[in-house]
Amino acid sequence: MNARHAARELALLTLFQLDKQGDGHINPEALSNKSLLQEQMLSSVRALSGEAEFQIQSAADELAEVSRYLLAYELEHPVNLESALDAPVRAVPIPSTREMVEKIERCLQGAEYLFEALRIPELISLVGSENVQEYAFNLMKLVAEHRAELDELLNQYMAEWRMDRLIRMDAYILRLAAAEMKYVEKVDLSVSINEAVELAKQFSSEESFRLIHGVLGALAEKVSEETGKSLRATTREQSIT
Repeated sequence: MNARHAARELALLTLFQLDKQGDGHINPEALSNKSLLQEQMLSSVRALSGEAEFQIQSAADELAEVSRYLLAYELEHPVNLESALDAPVRAVPIPSTREMVEKIERCLQGAEYLFEALRIPELISLVGSENVQEYAFNLMKLVAEHRAELDELLNQYMAEWRMDRLIRMDAYILRLAAAEMKYVEKVDLSVSINEAVELAKQFSSEESFRLIHGVLGALAEKVSEETGKSLRATTREQSIT
């Protein structure tokens, strides 16, 4: 995890927590006191830490359940049930493809939980960095100061949605990326898009990150034309997987 990714993640989570009413409005006073913002960032990280603990336990539970299933399947298979009590357990054919796919998916989900949890110590180590804090502060202020303008701009690139209809997390990911693309100097628009997609994968859904990629890709074309900021052709053309 690099410093700017950490800053974007902290800015996203902190803005989400500061939006008490859930309507996108952030009290300017909440952004004027850096010490309070630092406390809010730490609160965001603590919340992630608590979620990480839950994810680790969930992963362990998932893997244990799959292990129990496979062991019981073997022991209760007719090949072994019909064997003598003192006979060694014999290997049996694996369950049907559908059953195994379901169990493998649960193992993969557990692995994803563990991978996500492993990010937390690194994020904690970066939250104290002055550069990370300053970049996060700047992004939060840009989103708060230009929210109405950003929402109006983003609405132009959503055919069937509007910002006020999106779930809050998706709306803030879009605002954060759009603010960076439009107002931060020397930013690479391709990076802003990719970072927003990664945040959506972490905190939202597959449907959401595809929407976010499409909206920001269209916005980036316009920003690149107006400002000359970098937008790599590969990012314009790439598909999301």
